[in-house]
Amino acid sequence: MALSESPLMTAGGLVRLTYGLGALFVPRFVAGRYAAAEPDSVMNLRGFGGQHIAIAIFTLLAARSRKMARPALLLNTGIEIGDMVAGGFEVRERGTRDPIAVGGVLLPLVGLTTWLTALIRLDR
Repeated sequence: MALSESPLMTAGGLVRLTYGLGALFVPRFVAGRYAAAEPDSVMNLRGFGGQHIAIAIFTLLAARSRKMARPALLLNTGIEIGDMVAGGFEVRERGTRDPIAVGGVLLPLVGLTTWLTALIRLDR
């Protein structure tokens, strides 16, 4: 399996890389738009961005190998599930009218769908 044969892994990895780079290098821009608005937690957002970058690079490299694709897809699936649970806690605390909290559930759901679809296609 070549990188070009796994467009979902490539697309998902690039989205995760883009978010990670934004969180790492321009966290004040990301905060309040694509993450909770917590101006005092720039260091946390930067660390979160670094983690996304590492996972994205692993995902993009793993897309080149059938042997590594499954672990990368399972890792990304687990991350999205964890993000959805965290988003659920935020919705419970902030309410359904908070767009960042709701987005914390819906965006990981899109990611989860992407990774599970790629996993199913990998088995074909």
